[in-house]
Amino acid sequence: MLDLKARLVSQLREFEKQYRLISKEFYARYEKGELGDDMDFVEWAATVEMVANADRRLTLLNLESIS
Repeated sequence: MLDLKARLVSQLREFEKQYRLISKEFYARYEKGELGDDMDFVEWAATVEMVANADRRLTLLNLESIS
């Protein structure tokens, strides 16, 4: 899971570098419909969501290991 998250975060950094925009700001603007549906933006948004899902899963795994 950590390897997957690292790869996803690396993809986010590439988008951020290319578009000179941090992912948090991009995603907020994308969700408001301000950026359109360019394929890069769809992929970037999906990657943001996959990182969030990975974080949630890692948190649950950590909580389970503590119990």
